[in-house]
Amino acid sequence: MVQESNISLQLFASGYCEAHANIVNPLEGKGKTKFYAVWALLQIPNLGYILFDTGYSNQFNKATQSFPERLYRWATPVTLTDNNTAKALLEAKGIHANQIKYVIISHFHADHIAGLNDFTNAQFICHRDAYEEVKELSGWKAVSKGILHKLLPENFNSKVLVLDEIADHIVVNQYGITEYQLFGRSEFRLIYLPGHAKGMLGFMYENEKQAIFYATDASWSYETYARGILPRKVVKLFFDSWNDFVETQAKIKAFELANEHYKILFTHCKKTLKYINNEI
Repeated sequence: MVQESNISLQLFASGYCEAHANIVNPLEGKGKTKFYAVWALLQIPNLGYILFDTGYSNQFNKATQSFPERLYRWATPVTLTDNNTAKALLEAKGIHANQIKYVIISHFHADHIAGLNDFTNAQFICHRDAYEEVKELSGWKAVSKGILHKLLPENFNSKVLVLDEIADHIVVNQYGITEYQLFGRSEFRLIYLPGHAKGMLGFMYENEKQAIFYATDASWSYETYARGILPRKVVKLFFDSWNDFVETQAKIKAFELANEHYKILFTHCKKTLKYINNEI
C-alpha cells in the first residue's frame, strides 16, 4: 500500500504546434494534429517549487526569427496566447517565477524548454547526454536535432546540474528502465527514455490517489503506442536513435502490463490533455 505523500504534482499545457497526423499514425492519420506542450509543477515541502519542462513561450518566435532557426518555426508552427505561458499560469495560481527553484529539462526541444528564460532564479537539471549534445552541436546541426541555443539563458552553463551527478540513487529496474531518485523523496523519480532525443527524461509519480508514468516523447499518442503503430520513418531525420525509440516503447509496455494502476501519459497525446482537464 502506497503511503500518503505530501508532495503535490500538477500538469499544465502551454501552447501547441501543428503537424501532419500521418506522421504520428502512418496507417490512419489524416489532416493536421495538435501537439500540446505539456509541463509539470512539483511542490516539495521544505524545498519549494520545481518545474518539469516549461512548454512554449513567446521566446520561441524571437529564437526563430533568422535562419537556420526559422526552419524550425516553419516545420512546427506554434499557437500560444500570453496568458497561457508557464509563467502566466503560475502567476494565476499565486506563484511568482522567482519562486521556482529548479527546472528539470526532459530534453532540449523547443516545446519543452522555450520558457527557460522566464525562470531566472532556477537551476536547471538535465541528463548528461542531453547536455553534452547541446554543447557539441551548433548551427544547422543543432537545429536538425531540435536544439535552439537562443532559448537557453545566457548563464545556462553556470546554472546547469547534471542529473547523473546529483541523483540520490540510480537503479535499473526490472523492466530495464533507469530510475533516478532526487530530493530525498521516492514518490517522484526521473526515468531515462532514450530514442526520441539524446538523454531524454520522463518521470514516475505515485501517491495514495494516483500513479503516473509520464513518458514525454517516447510516443506522441497512447493509441498508436498501445497498438504498436510507429511514427512515419521520416522522423528518423531528427530522432536520436530509432532502435532505442522502439526498445524504450517495449520497456514501457512491459512496465504497464505489470503495473496496471499506472496511467501512461505522453507529452503530446490527447489522453494527457484530458487528464489535465480532469476528463479521465
